[in-house]
Amino acid sequence: MHDAFQVTTVVDKVNRIESIFAHGDRLLIGTGVGQLLVYDIKEPLVADDNEVPEVTLSNTIKQFSKRPIEQLDIIKEIDVLVSLSDGLVSLHDLRTFELRMALGKTKGANLFAIQTMVEMTSDQIPVLTTRLAVAVRKKLLVFVWKDTEFHETKELNIPDRIKAMAWVGNTKICLGFSTEYALMDVDQDKLTELFAPSSGGNNSPPEQQGPMSTLNSLYNTMSIGSRGGKPMVTKIPNNEMLLARDHVSIFLGLDGTPTRKVGIEWSGAPEQMGYSYPYVIAILSRHVEVRNIQSLALVQQIDLSSARFLNQGKLVYVASNSTIWRLTPYSFSTQIDQLVEKQEYQEAVSLLDQIDAVLVENKEEKLRMIRTLYAHDLFRRGEYDTALNIFQELDTDPADVIRLYPEMISGGLAESLDVAEHDMEEELLLSSPVLRNNKELTTPIQNNSSIHQTSRPASIISSRSKATTVTERPKDVPLTGLNLHDAVTFLIRFLTDKRQKLSKKLSTSSSTRSSTKEGKQQQQQQGSPISSTEGEGGELARQATLVDTALLKSYMMTNDALVGPLLRVQNHCDVQECETILSDKKKYKELVDLYNCKGLHGNALDLLARLGQQAEGPLRGVLPTIRYLQRLGLDQFDLVLKYSRWVLEKDPIHGMDIFIDDLAEVETFPRDKVLHHLESISDDLAIQYLEYIIHELRDILPDFHNRLAIAYLDKIISCEANNSEEKNKKQALRSKLLSFLIDSIHYRAEKILPRLPMDDLFEERAILLSRIGQHDQALDIYVYKLKNYTMAEEYCTKVYRQDPIKGEKMYLTLLRVYLQPRHHEKPLLEPALDLLAHHGSHINASEVLAILPLGTKLHGLFPFFEKYIRSTNKETHMDLVVKNLLKAEQIQVEEQLMYYQSRAVKITEDRMCPQCNKRIGNSVFAVFPNGVVVHYSCKEKIEQTQWKLM
Repeated sequence: MHDAFQVTTVVDKVNRIESIFAHGDRLLIGTGVGQLLVYDIKEPLVADDNEVPEVTLSNTIKQFSKRPIEQLDIIKEIDVLVSLSDGLVSLHDLRTFELRMALGKTKGANLFAIQTMVEMTSDQIPVLTTRLAVAVRKKLLVFVWKDTEFHETKELNIPDRIKAMAWVGNTKICLGFSTEYALMDVDQDKLTELFAPSSGGNNSPPEQQGPMSTLNSLYNTMSIGSRGGKPMVTKIPNNEMLLARDHVSIFLGLDGTPTRKVGIEWSGAPEQMGYSYPYVIAILSRHVEVRNIQSLALVQQIDLSSARFLNQGKLVYVASNSTIWRLTPYSFSTQIDQLVEKQEYQEAVSLLDQIDAVLVENKEEKLRMIRTLYAHDLFRRGEYDTALNIFQELDTDPADVIRLYPEMISGGLAESLDVAEHDMEEELLLSSPVLRNNKELTTPIQNNSSIHQTSRPASIISSRSKATTVTERPKDVPLTGLNLHDAVTFLIRFLTDKRQKLSKKLSTSSSTRSSTKEGKQQQQQQGSPISSTEGEGGELARQATLVDTALLKSYMMTNDALVGPLLRVQNHCDVQECETILSDKKKYKELVDLYNCKGLHGNALDLLARLGQQAEGPLRGVLPTIRYLQRLGLDQFDLVLKYSRWVLEKDPIHGMDIFIDDLAEVETFPRDKVLHHLESISDDLAIQYLEYIIHELRDILPDFHNRLAIAYLDKIISCEANNSEEKNKKQALRSKLLSFLIDSIHYRAEKILPRLPMDDLFEERAILLSRIGQHDQALDIYVYKLKNYTMAEEYCTKVYRQDPIKGEKMYLTLLRVYLQPRHHEKPLLEPALDLLAHHGSHINASEVLAILPLGTKLHGLFPFFEKYIRSTNKETHMDLVVKNLLKAEQIQVEEQLMYYQSRAVKITEDRMCPQCNKRIGNSVFAVFPNGVVVHYSCKEKIEQTQWKLM
């Protein structure tokens, strides 16, 4: 609690005060004997300097009324004082207080309410409209002035006698009856009860209950009990109204629905309520209570046991039957300083939130500072969730939050906690005159000197009571055990949010620096001054390092399973500090992730090599190193070669995954260097790698193809084949070599041929000879070295399928090899005749007859001649068929030409274009296949329309 108002006795010993009203520099008092007392007041704007109002009785109108003056108010726009006396509302001149008129229709009135608003006409013309509502028994009279001219009077029927009312909208007035409240729309003459039971009933589901049921539930929640007490209606800002019943007041919107889940529970039933920005003031039986309209907290309790009346608005006056007190507000800066001094930060924040920035110097800066102090205070008292939420909303520097924690989380920052808080409080102190001067806010006890119809200084009374004494603050909660665990859990949420924000800022800063760098070069060339963002980027990096390092420590304390995911993404953890923590806790996987993210691949691979060669542990074996090396890529290729050696020597089967796995990074390695590296370890590894890049990666570089063929040859030649296992191995290698020599087209046969032994590998030699065009030598090997005539024929057939002309020559070459051997072998007539029987149709007969020996029997040539003749006849018949088909096609084309040449259209003077409905005349025209004639320009429009329809 604090002092929002300075309470001063301004008038006392007045005979039977019945009503008061203050406006401008005047205070009007209506007495029980019908006198109107007019006081001139000179008062300070705020009570900061303990100045008191100067009150002077300037006029006494003794014959103002014959009966007690029950209510006073003014209509400033028409310069009228409105009074209620003897059940009649009268209008008086505001300057002379002479009676202008008595509103006869109001006879029997007990209450009135005034409202002046700017309204727009149907033509959007602003009109100043004043409405005077008067409660007369079970009627409501509404007098309307527009632009200071009397406009109309409305008479509305009401179901009960009105005991309280207040305008809450342009045409809406809230009415309080003895047992109920209602909203009246005076334009539509519509009355809506606010607390009438809904059709669903209070026991129906929430989705079936109307807003009135919600209000009733709210009443029950507040333990209102029976609907007794005096009804009161107070209009407050933000389109709300405050309704009172017994000791509870609730907030409603202007449509009658509740706006807040809780209301105000006064310490007793209020006699009157009023609003003075930003407080609600209520007169109770023994004292006056002042409450914050936002937080609903009790701000000030003033011991005025005899108070009865309250003047609402900017000038707050409280009156008893004989005394009037002025409640002069302290400046908001002073009030905020009081709250900060008492460490009531939440109330200070609530007050700052409500007041306008022009009323407090450096509002936003001060609000941020107080909220920060409030968060620190909450943290010390163990309310970690709320405290961290505030830090998050304020986007507090992470260092200021992290230093709140023990050294195991904050490291060296913990030592600067007291200094940081002291600096913050010192900064707030320097900006606050009240705190800086340590000024006492309480003032001397009431001066009982009377003030009645004389001019004399007013006296200040104490506004403090035993309820305003500073209560004992909750003790600080030790940050250990479960408290520390909870605090760290909420810290993780704060750090995670901060991490996302910093990531976006760093990304923006990085792009800005890139553009700034280009700008600097241009500015240097032009001789202009240079602006830099390096400082900002450095500060963001510092914060990011603090956040990520603290986040890692927090995970280690609460859930170490989250450490790995943090370190596997881009992070700003301090390497040295985190390295120590992870090593001590034997978190080697996470340490490897840290090294990897920071680009310290050598450190990571050293650790993996050391742990991989151990018998136990999660990183034993070669697989962790293999997975790490696979991700490095070309930039770290030297490290790949260095650390892959021990892996390949220990486990070559899995180790080769470093170079042959299906990964983008692996495919970028320089293949010649990888091959050289593998050759230095094992020929088998080199062969495996060459097979991978040729068969899987489709590498067409001749050098690799040559080296694979040579590697196969060297392996085959070196294989002794002394046992079945060696023989099988050699045979498998030969199969690979033969398949490779047949399938590959990128090796250089001339470089491989000299490496072949002269007495072995004849099939391989034949393939290589054929590759360099030595087909006769290749066929000679198939026929005389391998004695495999089938392979020789297949050789020729393969060539024929690729190129029939070249294939015919190849069959003829094989025939010569059979019949004209080079090495004095006996001619092979039988294989030659089989060749002619199988493929005679592809060999020129004249050349065959020239090669055949003279003693060849005709019976053996019969299959050859039969196939040759059949093939020749087939070609002749096929040519005849094609000739006839072409002739028929020519006849069809000629007939179609004649048909189109015979078509004609006749253009007469009356022929119209169906598209534009104009005559064709001498214009260029087009004819559609169906005979329709249109302008040529219209043809495109028709075609476009048809295209859209399709």
